Amino acid sequence: MKYIKLAAAALCFGIWLFFGNYAGPAGLPVPALGDFFNPATGFWRNTLPQLNDREGRAFSLNHPLAKGDIFFDDRGVPHVFADDLESACFLQGFVNAADRLWQMDISTRATEGRLSEILGKRTMKRDIDQVRRGFRYTAARETDTMRLQFPDDYRMLEAYSAGVNAWLDQLDPKDYPVEYKLLDHEPLRWSPYRTALLGMGMAQSLSARYDDARTAKTRQDFGPDLFNELFPKRFPRASPIVPDDGRYRNTQPIAPLPLNAPPQGADAERRMGAIAPAAAPATKAGSDPDEAKPDLGTAPLYDEAYSLNDDRLYVAGPEDAYTLMPAHPDNGSNNWAVAADKSNTRHPMLASDPHLSLTLPSIWYEIQVSYPGVNARGVGLPGTPGIMIGFNDHVAYGETNVGHDVTDWFAIEWTDTTRTKYRLDGAAAGARMVKDTVFVKGQAPEVIETPWTVFGPVPYTDGPYADHAMRWLAHDTPGNKFRPHTIVGTFLGLMSATSYEDYKQALRGYVGPAQNFIFAHKDGDIGIRPNGFFPIRAVGDGATPLRGNHRANNWSGTIPFDARPEHKNPTRGYVSSANQVTTGPNYPYPYIGGFDEYRGRFINRHLDHQEVMNQRTMKELQLSSHNLFAEELTPLLIARIKRDALDSDGRALLRLISEWDYNCEGNSRAASLFELWWRKVYSFTFDEMPRDSGYVRPDLWKWNDLVREKPTHPIFDIDSTAGFRETVATLTQRAFDEILEELDGELPKTWAEMRNSHVNHLGQIPGFGSGLIKTGGSRYSPRALSGSHGASWRMVVELGPQPRAWGALPGGPSGHPASELYTIDLDDWENGRYHELVRWEDTGEAKLKSAGHWRVE
Repeated sequence: MKYIKLAAAALCFGIWLFFGNYAGPAGLPVPALGDFFNPATGFWRNTLPQLNDREGRAFSLNHPLAKGDIFFDDRGVPHVFADDLESACFLQGFVNAADRLWQMDISTRATEGRLSEILGKRTMKRDIDQVRRGFRYTAARETDTMRLQFPDDYRMLEAYSAGVNAWLDQLDPKDYPVEYKLLDHEPLRWSPYRTALLGMGMAQSLSARYDDARTAKTRQDFGPDLFNELFPKRFPRASPIVPDDGRYRNTQPIAPLPLNAPPQGADAERRMGAIAPAAAPATKAGSDPDEAKPDLGTAPLYDEAYSLNDDRLYVAGPEDAYTLMPAHPDNGSNNWAVAADKSNTRHPMLASDPHLSLTLPSIWYEIQVSYPGVNARGVGLPGTPGIMIGFNDHVAYGETNVGHDVTDWFAIEWTDTTRTKYRLDGAAAGARMVKDTVFVKGQAPEVIETPWTVFGPVPYTDGPYADHAMRWLAHDTPGNKFRPHTIVGTFLGLMSATSYEDYKQALRGYVGPAQNFIFAHKDGDIGIRPNGFFPIRAVGDGATPLRGNHRANNWSGTIPFDARPEHKNPTRGYVSSANQVTTGPNYPYPYIGGFDEYRGRFINRHLDHQEVMNQRTMKELQLSSHNLFAEELTPLLIARIKRDALDSDGRALLRLISEWDYNCEGNSRAASLFELWWRKVYSFTFDEMPRDSGYVRPDLWKWNDLVREKPTHPIFDIDSTAGFRETVATLTQRAFDEILEELDGELPKTWAEMRNSHVNHLGQIPGFGSGLIKTGGSRYSPRALSGSHGASWRMVVELGPQPRAWGALPGGPSGHPASELYTIDLDDWENGRYHELVRWEDTGEAKLKSAGHWRVE
């Protein structure tokens, strides 16, 4: 027996040595358990309250920009007071790093294609895709463009980066955020290059939607007549962001802005005012990317399986983990502003709520930034200076996603198997070969070589886009011939704007991802501009791939700033956007994209009928769970049910949805029944186009119109039932009967249970996220909520001599899971409560009212 015990003890000791002293044993994604459980330096230390202390502290940083004060209110929100903008950027970087260091690090690694350095081979394919798509390379080009041609913007990024690194330099490794200990890696130093990566991640999330290959396949297999009927170019009942008001009638396009084409050949270093660095060596984890420019990218491009009319709810996959803004079919937002005549205060009011991934820590970081002449509050992205959605003494502003398709694909004809030369304008053109390296924890690095053509990179060798060049607007890095500043200057300009002209000037330098920038001024001006660099296509509409053997097939330019749509002080008394179509049919520049046609129409209908708005009704509209899609479709479904043939369970089920008010509240079972019902009928309708078939499927509004106006259309006939011709009535009854059988006498789950919404940890670490979100909201309601996606920030601003504002964040300022500030606002956000966004006028008021103070010097 004693030998058995001895052997068991030896085995346990061996296991402890194996798991306790080595990270990632047997390829498992676990840290060295000895270090992790060390009571002095391991995860136990991250549970100590002083790590997130907001009490008085003084930091002597020995940096010329380290001068100012950071005060904290009772919710832990920082209020930065600085002597100038440059010091404000430094202090913003310092406090961003204090609260969100791991979030900033991991999300830009995801964009860059560097997750495998810490996660091993499970993210290797993802990283390789990111590198091949050009994120790493383009971020490096953008960084050099800023340094050489936009020195003011670059200086602000250097100041911000210095603030981040100042926090990191005084941070002892034992106090690293717990995620570093779980994943056994160290923080990267910050630089302007990493902020450029953050911008590339935004572009990938918000402007990388395309269906080119699926559209071409659908058009070819179903024929042009049926395709054109099922996929019309415009929604006839649309309520555009910028309606036709006569200004564009019979207007011809004006000369386009020249393109900043992707680099190629010997002239790639300097093309159209942009600076393209030579292919840089990859760097190892923890090194400074400004010393040697490395990789690229964030989350995968828009996943074609998740189209707007997919027959299942969106489910977050591994591609979403670690990505600040994962690509999602519902990425969008709401915003609107009402004029003084439509406001109870007789001053404009503005509302803005961006719909993005719901994560802990939150995407957004709430902050006040004050320096001489500017006192602004709102939210910014950790990793970049400024306030992206907010207000100051004079103006308020916000953004929603435009949704234009700015990605095209060009079939490349290689001259040989080396993929180094291709046919272009009747001759052989050399591709620019860009080399990079993907480092993989636990195995040899992978060297990646990607050919770049005049159209862009050729990232794939198999699949629907094999040997196709990717022409994507985000690959462009235009210089100062084409914009007065970069995206950094846009948001710093909005933060300091005092007039409508300031707002327009800030937008002149914004390239993408295209946003509907909404604006309101305390003295009366309201406006909205769908803004960004929109491509002009010389051939085709961008819906399907083109041949890459002629330069003439490439984009011919971008829409000039003064020709972009603008809606200012309309007679209807409001401007608004909810990702619907941008303009009316008379706008002279054609475009394609993916647009929501329900939230925007509902919001505009509400604002049309509401003569006067106040801050309470603005909030109520943001929180409305009304589903206009359900309002339009449900009566059509109910009308086609044979009531006389129903048993008691069937009658109860029909009564449940017949009495529904179309509000998707968390406790509603009718909302769940509607979701089950319409998805079944939709799937039956387009049985010829199953989700995994490689076809696109019609928009919901088009299907809704077919149900209403053409109930016997051949598209409703199911191919597998030869000898029987189905109609809408047949499919509707069949779907209802199937649901009735599946429920077996029970009622559907509540909407909250079916929707299954949570606010998950950014790295999908169990226990670091929220419980089930039980309140209302749906995909097609102003209160957008679908899976782990929804209103990532809500803001309502009441302008006037003393502006007031209210906000709600699904989380808190801290990114440390053990901090009480990690989820301090989550309950209020879930239950529709707002907190007032107080701005302190000066350090004197801040000292009196703050709950904590950091002096930086």
